[in-house]
Amino acid sequence: MTQQTGREGDGTRRVVLLMGMTLDGFNAGGWTPRAARSEDSAEMFDEVWRQLETVDTFLMGRVSFELWQRHWPALATNPASSDFEKQFSRYVDDIQKVVYSHSLTSASWRNSRLATGSIADDVARMKQAPGRDMIIAGGGRIAAAFGEAGLIDEYRLWLHPVIAGHGEPLLGKLERHQELKLLEAKTFRSGGITLRLSR
Repeated sequence: MTQQTGREGDGTRRVVLLMGMTLDGFNAGGWTPRAARSEDSAEMFDEVWRQLETVDTFLMGRVSFELWQRHWPALATNPASSDFEKQFSRYVDDIQKVVYSHSLTSASWRNSRLATGSIADDVARMKQAPGRDMIIAGGGRIAAAFGEAGLIDEYRLWLHPVIAGHGEPLLGKLERHQELKLLEAKTFRSGGITLRLSR
């Protein structure tokens, strides 16, 4: 069962990669497959919320942060938004967001903080503070930066039934072999699979 906070009971906050991935290892651009039918998407959205239960912080790069800031807040009150879009809009507005960037000068989105220094140092400080899990959300570049620095404690991967053939490698250029422990696997009617693995 997913722990509400920390690594298997030791009280340490985890850095969790929660992203969609194609079969050939590229960033899939979302958690749920684009070809999923609406009745299948509901099943997957329930799993999204379950996986977010342990989380109190989103970790993002500049591109994803600015894209999400333009996209999500307005969906809370848009009559054309789905129930999931309205709920997630309010959720992402309320949650703590940390954006890592050397080009931004400020982060004006509600409950957001700009971090311009070392990602590793910033993560180490946050791990010493009380709180719940922190998820890497948004784009492949920030995921690759965390992966290449060895900062990911747990992987919650949404594997899409797609071979992209090209794109942005989700885990970056890893230079050493890593053995992971499979904690959980779940399949969906859409053909998607979620995998939860830890170091």
